[in-house]
Amino acid sequence: MARKKSSADMPAQAHAIAEAVRSLQLTQTEVWNELDALSFNTQVEAVEVFEDEIRVNGARFEGPINVHVTLGYPENVTLSETFPGRFEARWRDDAPSIDRVFVDTSSFTR
Repeated sequence: MARKKSSADMPAQAHAIAEAVRSLQLTQTEVWNELDALSFNTQVEAVEVFEDEIRVNGARFEGPINVHVTLGYPENVTLSETFPGRFEARWRDDAPSIDRVFVDTSSFTR
């Protein structure tokens, strides 16, 4: 059972959540197939997390992210793109555990 966080814990809690999301290996998540399909060689450069927009509801939390990628194509053509997304997570054993990550690539694939 996760311990109840006080409002004084919120900045530290948001920072811990943001660090967990930033360190997540997207290649090991369900969104990787969607990102990898965009190019011959997709590289995740960074996951941007907005600590002040993380919403906590008891032991569960969620927030918006931006995923920065480099898309590689034949003949050394590369593009840098940023896709919006969000994550859903919860506290497990007093640490953030990321359950799902969503990325919207529709702006690129239209």
